[in-house]
Formats: sequence, C-alpha cells, structure tokens
Amino acid sequence: MYTFNTCPRDCYDTCSIITRVRNGKIHGIEANKKQPFTQGFLCPKGQGLIPYTYSKQRLLYPMRRDGKKGEGKFKKITWDDALDEISEQMKARSAKFGTESILQFDYAGTMGFIQRYFPSRFFNAIGASRITHTVCSRAGDKALEIVYGSNLGMLPDEIEECRLVVVWGMNPAWSSPHGFEILKKIQKRGRKIYVIDPIKTPTAEIGTHLQIKPTTDAAMALGCINHIVENRLYHEDYVAKNVTGFDRLVEVSKKYDLNAMARITGLKTREMEDFIADYVSLRPNCIMMGYGMQRNRNGGEMIRAISLLPALIGENRGFFYSTDLDDFDRQYLEGWNLTSRRKVYHNMVDIGRTLETGRIKMMFVYNSNPLATLPNQNLLRKGFSSEEVFTVVHDLFMTDTALYADIVLPATTTFEHFDLHASYFHQYLSLNEKAIEPLGEARSNSETFRSLARAMGLNARELYEEDEKVAFNLIARSKTVEGRYEDLRKKGYLRFRVPNRRVFSTPTRKIEAFSAKAAEEGLGSLPSHVEVQAKLPYQLISPVHKLLVRSQYHQMRPEIQPVAYFNKKDAQEEGIEAGAVVTLANEFGEWAVKAEISESVPRKVVLTYSALWPSLSGGSNVNFLTTDFVQKYGGNSAYNSTFVRVT
Repeated sequence: MYTFNTCPRDCYDTCSIITRVRNGKIHGIEANKKQPFTQGFLCPKGQGLIPYTYSKQRLLYPMRRDGKKGEGKFKKITWDDALDEISEQMKARSAKFGTESILQFDYAGTMGFIQRYFPSRFFNAIGASRITHTVCSRAGDKALEIVYGSNLGMLPDEIEECRLVVVWGMNPAWSSPHGFEILKKIQKRGRKIYVIDPIKTPTAEIGTHLQIKPTTDAAMALGCINHIVENRLYHEDYVAKNVTGFDRLVEVSKKYDLNAMARITGLKTREMEDFIADYVSLRPNCIMMGYGMQRNRNGGEMIRAISLLPALIGENRGFFYSTDLDDFDRQYLEGWNLTSRRKVYHNMVDIGRTLETGRIKMMFVYNSNPLATLPNQNLLRKGFSSEEVFTVVHDLFMTDTALYADIVLPATTTFEHFDLHASYFHQYLSLNEKAIEPLGEARSNSETFRSLARAMGLNARELYEEDEKVAFNLIARSKTVEGRYEDLRKKGYLRFRVPNRRVFSTPTRKIEAFSAKAAEEGLGSLPSHVEVQAKLPYQLISPVHKLLVRSQYHQMRPEIQPVAYFNKKDAQEEGIEAGAVVTLANEFGEWAVKAEISESVPRKVVLTYSALWPSLSGGSNVNFLTTDFVQKYGGNSAYNSTFVRVT
C-alpha cells in the first residue's frame, strides 16, 4: 500500500511524498512526481525521514525527571501517571498564581495545521499565556504589510519566466532546493541573476554577486530609488495610479546618491550602475528577499525599502518574500471561542527575561527546542533551571530542552499522524496521511492534548474533535482551496486560488511609500536606512546549517560541529590559524569554537552556522552569544546584529 505524506519541516518547499508501506513498516519514500512544485525529487533532509522515524534515539515512552535539571536522568512512567501529574500541576499553579502563569511554548517543529495549531484549543480552554512566534520573519511581514497590505508577491512559476531575478539576502541553494532549481533553469536560458549578500553563498556562484556590507541594504535600496528617479527611469503612470507618498520618498532618497551608497554599502558605483540598468530594463523581473537580512536591528527598514523598487518600475508585486495563500479559519482551528480572557503574550525572542521575572510557573514545550535555537542562552538556561518552574516537553528526541524537563512525553513523526500542510513558497495544499502506527507509546500533538483535556476533566467538545474532522471543516470553510476534502484524499494535493494582487489592503488601498499608520505605530512614515552601531569589532552572522532545519536533524548528524569562519586578513591580524580554537565573547557570554579561513566571508564578519545542539557540541553553541534584542517591526529577532570580539 502507499500513503500521501508531506515533509513537515519549516522549509519553503513543503514537499509532497509518496510512502510505500509493507507489513506495517515504511518500505520507501519518493517525491510525488505529480505535484508540480516538488518535481519528483527530495533534498537530503527529506530523504532522511525514514532513518529519522526509525532512529534508535527516539523517545518511546513518558519519563519523569530523576535528578537535577539538565543532568538527563529520567525514569520511565505510564501515560496515565504523566497526565495525572501534569494536570495536578496545572490546577495547583493556576489556583495559586493564576492561569496565565502557565506558558504554552510552541513553534514550528511541525508545520502541519492540525498538529501545530489544534493544541491551542487546550491552552485557550485553561486560560494559559502564550509566546509570540517572532524569531523568524515577522519584521519583513510587518514591513510588507505597511507597503502592500500583505506579504503576497510572485509565485514560483512566475519567477521562472523572469528575465532577471535578484536574490537579495537569500540562499536558496540551501534553504529552498526546488527554488534553486528554478534559478538554475533561468541561468541555463541565459537570463540574468544577481545575488546581493554579505557572504559568498553557493547561490552566489550562479549569478553576479554584490557583496554588500551587512545591515546596509536599505541604503542600497534608497540609492537605487534615487538613481532611478533622477534619471527618470521609473514608470510614471504606474506610480501615479498605484503609489502614495512618492514625492516624499524621492526626498528621503536624495541623500543616497551613488557615491554615498557606495561608501555605506562597500559596493562600487559601477556595480550599482550596471545593476540598476539591468533591473530597469530586464523585465519581467523579481526580487527574492530572504529572512536572514531582516533578522537585524534594522531588518524591517531593509525589507520596507527594498520592496518599493518593483513599484517604482511598474512591476506589480514584483517580489517574493513569503507566500501564505491559505484562508483557513484560525479562530476555529485554535478554539478562540473557548476563552473570554484577554490573552497574555510573551515575546519568544527575549523569553529568558520573562522567566527572570518569576511570572511563569509552568511551561509546556512542544514543536520547539528553545535551549538550542533561542538567543541569550545563558539567561534562558537559568530560567529553565529553576525548580520553581514545572516544565513538560513533548518531543521525538531527548533535546537540550527535554534535558531540563520535569516530564518528557514521546511525540510522533509525520508518518505516524494525520495532517494538512501548506507552503510559504508555492500554492499547493498537501495531505499527510497516517502511514504507520506510532512507535512505542508515542502520541501526536493533537492526541496528547485530547488526553490531557480528559485528565483535566474539561468538557468542551472542541477539545476532542478528531483530526480528519478538523481537516474536513477547514477545507469546507475555505474559499481559496480549489477542490473538496474528498479530492484531496484522492490526489494528495490541491491548489490554492491566488487573490487579486492588484488590490492592496492598506488604509489608502494603494502601495504606501508614505504610511501614516506606520508613523502612528512608531515605525516611521517612510522607509529609512538606520545605521546599526558596532560596539565590538566583528559582526557575527549565523544562518542555519545546510543539513539542518533550525536544530532538527543534528542528533542524526553529530559529526556536524561548530566552526567560525574568518576572512583571511582578519585572521592574520588576530593571529588565527586554520583549525585553532578561538574564543568569541560579548556581553552575553563566551564561546570557544574552532576557526577556519574562508574567502566567502568579508572583513569584520564572522560566519558560523546554527542551530547545533549544545549537548552535542561541547556544551554550547552560537546562541550563547546572540542578542535577544527585540525589533520594533513585528517584535522580531535580531540574531544577525550580534557583535563579538576575539580573545
């Protein structure tokens, strides 16, 4: 037999999979050749889903801590014992400290709608507090909402037809293998690709690389705007009909002539002239904006400025950032009706500071490994070490976070539960069927919280709704899914209808170069270049390792160890030899790491990859140094505005 499955990782591609099952075990998987975007191939991470599922490291039964937090000493217990203890702790702490002292701590460990969002019904029912999902892309989302009313730009098939693609702060060779295939097709047709990135990434090898100084992207965008306007290269009719605040934008951009732009960005004026000439003349075109650059203190400003370039030349939404096409009813999915309380939110980025206040007395962590992925780890671990905070972790493996838990519960893989998935790149809804029975005593997220609701004696029927019923209702209520639930079961995927992208859901119903609403929110009425001050010599940039998805898969590849890459001249000045161990330090802590020399890294930048498990990496990782600064734009993280010295 075979089932339709979906890679559940937090990845642009969201691949559709055909799973072969024999005698209750997975015999093999292959990419769904009929799904247009998956194109019949899986990346190494997708290919590793079978050994991931059958790993001997899997957690297979509930456990209770039997030692100090972090020691990793646990004893096996039954599910009934675990659920009874968790429910007792929740009731006692709610009564003594208030329901908001219980924190729902989740993120994107699985991207399925049901396994990711259904658990919120339980936490709404008990009145728990929640973290904001702000470590990834919210600054860019907010910037595009200001300018266009949404983050919806171009789709993969449209990008493939472009004569020019600008890959700005994005490395699809690692982060979107199927997107990279599109770029390679474009290159083979003789069309132009520019890659704007401080690092010479593998993606940069297939295009013209503009090695910009980190955090100066808004200055480059404003300089391009200035040059385009001064030379009357903009689309006057489109701007007049669709853009508000154009004259004010022109005034803001005037101080960024080519010489000023070159001085700020480190690029040459000739490079800028060639880039602008190609951008204006080679159409249709697309700017693919990555998440990494907006994880800076001025990240929202950068996306906001860059996103105005397509409007200037009349390319309607001629960008790609994040394509969220589903219209699924989140209020129904998360059970908003189950509470009348005003929800208390804590920012994920600086949750260590929240724990320091003592307001949180219990955490339930699922779909997340914060003790590998979040910034300012020293402070965060202090909070997780507190005996006053009762912590439950539901996961597949004994992660760094699970080591600090009071109760650990075993979770299921994508092959062991039902779900629905959508991509933030392509336009397909994907089915995930249950292919095999859960290994050991593992339970899915949805079943875990149905079980806990029973243990708590909660009566609301929404807490017990079955997964497939939830999926049926989501699709039945959708106006964008092209098909019915029955069609999805037969085919394994359906398309989402694309809304009218000439409609802008801004207050003026136009593209807003000037935004009065943004000014009211303290974000400024116009985009600007805000200089990020370097208090220490080196900027530490930490993209995700090519074989990992955040911290996921590191337990399968313990040979991946931390490395810090230096520019050759910086290494010579610091007296660093390849292979030597150096100590990077700042106000958050110190990190001893192996050094290597790389021609891909510019001066005064240190490059390392995240998010390795500290328990597999000598006890620490880069996030013992990363800043927990919270941006104004979307409350987003600023990981890449971390500065260090070498000791």
